[in-house]
Amino acid sequence: MFGFGDVWVFLGYLLTIGSMLLCVVYGIRNWNKNRENVQEEIREEAAWEENDPEMGEGGIQ
Repeated sequence: MFGFGDVWVFLGYLLTIGSMLLCVVYGIRNWNKNRENVQEEIREEAAWEENDPEMGEGGIQ
């Protein structure tokens, strides 16, 4: 079949190409999808950085 020695090899190639196409379609559909809580996430990350003991006192230096 198409020069492949085994049906399973052909199926492996076919599934690899199919999964790649599904990933591309998913990425295109969700490219500019708005996230609802972006500002809240930024505030949470800033608060985490301020209280992180590995960052040292006062956050980023």
